[in-house]
Amino acid sequence: MRKFIPVLLFVMLPVLANATTRRVLFIGNSYVYTNNLPVILQQLATSLGDTLIYEESVPGGMTFQGHSTDPTTLNKIKAQQWDIVVLQEQSQRPAFSPAQVAVDVYPYARKLDSLVRANKACTETMFFMTWGRKNGDASNCAAYPPICTYLGMQQSLRESYMQMAQDNNSIVSPVGAAWKQVRDSFPSIDLYSPDESHPSVSGSYLAACVFYASIFHKNPTASTFNNGLSATDAANLKRIAGKVVLDSFSKWNMYGNYTYANFTKSVAGNTATFTNTSVYANTNSWTFGNGNTSTLVSPSHTYAANGKYQVTLTASNTCFTETKKDSVSIGAVSIKSIFDEKPNIIITNHNGKTALLNSSTLPIYISVYDISGRQVKSGQLQANTSMQIDLQAGMYIYKAQNINGMVSGGKFTVQ
Repeated sequence: MRKFIPVLLFVMLPVLANATTRRVLFIGNSYVYTNNLPVILQQLATSLGDTLIYEESVPGGMTFQGHSTDPTTLNKIKAQQWDIVVLQEQSQRPAFSPAQVAVDVYPYARKLDSLVRANKACTETMFFMTWGRKNGDASNCAAYPPICTYLGMQQSLRESYMQMAQDNNSIVSPVGAAWKQVRDSFPSIDLYSPDESHPSVSGSYLAACVFYASIFHKNPTASTFNNGLSATDAANLKRIAGKVVLDSFSKWNMYGNYTYANFTKSVAGNTATFTNTSVYANTNSWTFGNGNTSTLVSPSHTYAANGKYQVTLTASNTCFTETKKDSVSIGAVSIKSIFDEKPNIIITNHNGKTALLNSSTLPIYISVYDISGRQVKSGQLQANTSMQIDLQAGMYIYKAQNINGMVSGGKFTVQ
């Protein structure tokens, strides 16, 4: 058995906060089953401490119209009390002319949504905004010229899926919007299979990251699960997915009733003020980390002693409950000290694997090298999160850099 000899202080890894379980049914077609999107999403969620329980009805080429009478789909809707049902139309139909979409798509989206809510009134319907074909829809270009190009097709898809969300008081997972940002920002990442329609492994991973942010309301950037992609490509896809969903959350979730718990904070002296930015919550429960609580929407709290406290907000409505945790520092913590802070990495042994914990207050990018200088691991780590690595015996060197450009490094030995 390998022994681990630490160079730095041993600590217990933190328990993952805000662990969430969601039961999700995917209703769609080959855009879901190609590369097994639900499994990628499940592995991504597991890597971040969350749980996805899922089923799917995804025959190739299936439309909303076909699903609305398909016995397998109807039985799966009724199979259990779903938290979310994802609806994905055939890849071309929502991009057609508004008049055609109004006849061929919207009525069946409405029917499926009504079947979902009849099974459980609190189930949230989530429309899967898909992506335009790599070079537009050549087969239907003559009938509707706007979809002759990728950009035109993408815009049509976006408008139709947003309309479906509005019509059915539902929400959207904006995979297509993230897809466009990746094409614009990282054209070397090919999101398509050779048929220029279905997703490549990178495309499915991007979709899973968008769904993770949409379903769990958390940023996927801290995940160490890269689905076989390079660390750099995976990091870029995770970052764009989190940004598209969470930076424009109200845009995609302006309808429906799926609770989102969130707050901002400010500190003056020993008093912390919390501004509740949650949506679709009608009750709020706060704990301030020192035994005190509140049910106000946006409370202030005065602490008797300096220190770092974990603050928890539980936001609820009649259908959903969600928890958001963050820390607040009371006392002599200056802005300058934060910007001058160097990354602080703690090396631990956890479940037989080496783990690197970012114990500083800023996100970092970390690289690990063997003694010959070969990089064996790299990735992004949020504050107070860890990365596990399965290493052979030997000496290793790490380098960490935070978002302010501060750098630190060290070495450790695995035997």
